[in-house]
Amino acid sequence: MKEAYQVNKVYSLILILAGAFGFVARYYEMGDWQFTALIPLFFGVILFFCTPGIRKENAAIGHVAALLTSLLVITAIVMLSKGIFGDAGWGRKQWVFLVVILGGIWSLRSQINYFRAQRRRKAAQAKS
Repeated sequence: MKEAYQVNKVYSLILILAGAFGFVARYYEMGDWQFTALIPLFFGVILFFCTPGIRKENAAIGHVAALLTSLLVITAIVMLSKGIFGDAGWGRKQWVFLVVILGGIWSLRSQINYFRAQRRRKAAQAKS
């Protein structure tokens, strides 16, 4: 997958599944609803709706998707570091944070490459 919209779509689906998994797993494990587990799901839904705009090369939507992905990755890094250094445990929550971080880096890399290619294309059109 080289296209940014494809990577964004896969990452958004991963976020939706990770959020749903975290929400349901918490209920079966502890017996209560923890709505903060739905944060990745909400980000995933928003990013999923950004996919058609990225595919149509809408720069504003592409930048919004990159900003949301960056925000999510930074938040996941902070939360992962708190979890590891706070209770020194590695559980379900840390795995979800790790998936969010790695997927986000993959998505951001794709978006940055896409933005660079778009600028090169525009510069080549301006020269000719």
